[in-house]
Amino acid sequence: MAVLFFLMVVSSITWMLFTDPNSVLSVALSASASGVQLTLTLVAIYIVWMGIVQIAIDAGIVDALAKLMSPVIDWLFGKQSNEIRGLIATNISANMLGAGAAATPAGISAIEKMSTPTMTRASTPMIMLFVLSATSMQILPTTVIGILQKYGATNAGSIILPTFVVSTLTTLIGVILVKVFGANQKKNSPPWRGGRAGGADGVV
Repeated sequence: MAVLFFLMVVSSITWMLFTDPNSVLSVALSASASGVQLTLTLVAIYIVWMGIVQIAIDAGIVDALAKLMSPVIDWLFGKQSNEIRGLIATNISANMLGAGAAATPAGISAIEKMSTPTMTRASTPMIMLFVLSATSMQILPTTVIGILQKYGATNAGSIILPTFVVSTLTTLIGVILVKVFGANQKKNSPPWRGGRAGGADGVV
């Protein structure tokens, strides 16, 4: 895939050099400027939401949220420690608010703490967290709304309902598939000895 992308870029630049060489530099500069502006916009959005998440952690809101979500977390991920529950709750909550940058560190930390030195493959809870992060059910897609507003959208909030519906459906489908394949793998494989007691749910 990387080779194909490289060939596309090289062929496009070559074509422009022969057909309109004066536009190569102007297009490159314009694209670079747009990229920098978009980066600054995203940085501002992420700083705000990561700050809010950190305040929630310091105020104990994340711990309370983890306790509130514990039945759902236990069903999705098996029995986990309170620390892992808190990280999972932070990841899910941040994704629901469209703050992917705030969700990623919590998700990575949760997966690291669910792993053991003897593991060679991802466990079902790890895969479940990856799927939930990828499908990312969103109640308020703040990042996308910020980007749309940056580029002059007149009604950026109109994506809230479609985003919620689509992301909810993909999350449900992802959870069902992980549960089905995880249960099938656990049923057809011998017990795995390298997992965390009570929370491994097998390896797929």
